[in-house]
Amino acid sequence: MSGPRERIGLIAGEGSLAVEFASRARERGYEVAVVALSPAIRESLSDVATLITQLTPVQPKKMVAFFHSEGVRRVGFAGKVEKNLLFQGLKFDFEAIRFMSRVKNLADITIMDAVIEFAGKNDLEIIPQTEFLDHLLAPEGQLGKCPIPAGEEEGVSYAFKMAREIARLDIGQTLIAKKGAVVAVEAMEGTDETIRRGCALVGAGAIICKVARPDQDARYDIPTVGPTTLQVAKEGGASILVVEAGATFLIDRETLTKEADAAGIALAGWRSEEEK
Repeated sequence: MSGPRERIGLIAGEGSLAVEFASRARERGYEVAVVALSPAIRESLSDVATLITQLTPVQPKKMVAFFHSEGVRRVGFAGKVEKNLLFQGLKFDFEAIRFMSRVKNLADITIMDAVIEFAGKNDLEIIPQTEFLDHLLAPEGQLGKCPIPAGEEEGVSYAFKMAREIARLDIGQTLIAKKGAVVAVEAMEGTDETIRRGCALVGAGAIICKVARPDQDARYDIPTVGPTTLQVAKEGGASILVVEAGATFLIDRETLTKEADAAGIALAGWRSEEEK
């Protein structure tokens, strides 16, 4: 006779990653207790969550209490949480106020490392996103029917190198380049707005590069590209979309590659020269 199933916790942000995480966990025999960070997120997960509650990102005390009450000890993050929420006057609980007073800055890596430390102090283990989402990692090489145009490999290599550098500095993970020049760098606005801004500056033919940090923590913020980002690239007239192989999630890869082919965009997984 088998014992009770383990109950996994999930803090769910926007987008399809949270649904994919919960679905894969259930397929593997886990129950999933979800903290949804908005009403829309709660609705999207209602069919795959065993239990679900809605809280804001600045209510850590209630999150911990929910997971403890449901017997959860391992928790995953999935989905996008906009950092600008920290500047929009949400009502912070006491633990959030203490937390914010202790972090040295609001860089993504600083906040998330502090969140993981806070979870550990409250007997919660944050698990790698790849425990349930490893099937989404981009492979190396051409992903659709459109190859990187002849003569553009050097430009892609340059864009990749520069993107890795801004990621190392924790500025952002997306960079737009053209003809050996950096055109736009992601900051708080996010990937899609960076692409819009960069493509508006240089017109057709831009190279879009999305990478992980060199020391990326698999427990949070693995870079993600999906059909929405591809649509923005198409609207901007980009010719190449490169993601870091083995370190970037591709959402709905079949749709992504079909739309890249239809738009004439070369989609590829790339590695640094040192890793090849």
